[in-house]
Amino acid sequence: MRKKIIAITAATLLLATACGCGSQQEPAPTTAKTPDVSAQQEKPQQQAAEKTAQSFVDEFNANSSTPITDVEKFTPSDANGPYYRTEYRTGAFSDADALHGKLGQLSVDVLVYGAVLGYGENDMIRVYVDGPHDEIDGVFPIMAKTLDPSLSDQDIQSQLAKEYPSNDLVYAETHKLIESAYIDGDHAFLDAKIN
Repeated sequence: MRKKIIAITAATLLLATACGCGSQQEPAPTTAKTPDVSAQQEKPQQQAAEKTAQSFVDEFNANSSTPITDVEKFTPSDANGPYYRTEYRTGAFSDADALHGKLGQLSVDVLVYGAVLGYGENDMIRVYVDGPHDEIDGVFPIMAKTLDPSLSDQDIQSQLAKEYPSNDLVYAETHKLIESAYIDGDHAFLDAKIN
């Protein structure tokens, strides 16, 4: 009886192995794939569309007779850093892409921010400008247009004509991306969504 059970078990295993081998499919012959040209073309466009602090500086410099120079990266959340501002302590600046530079006698900080400790994405861009008021008036229109090309020259000039700090660009009919913008003596601030 024992020999019968062993023989049946062995036959079952042999049959299962034979059935299993017959059901295996041979791998399909491989052919050399031709690269997808459209996918390759999309990658550079996607990279070009990504807004960084450096892309803002490059775009501004392309449109300004006075470029932003002496550009250096900095870590906004470093409380001991030379370009630290109190607002940088918030989580929105924890993963910011930040540059500091000079623009004539002006000091410029550009930050692409919004991700908090690796969560979310950097979907905002902020620019701080400090220095002589007359120089700020000269570069503010170019910066505003660089951040929000939909702004009309008339709306920007209206902002510049304000005697006191205002946030009028947010209410301009032509604005689409500006979240906040003002000039206060020797300080200017612009904040915009990244489209």
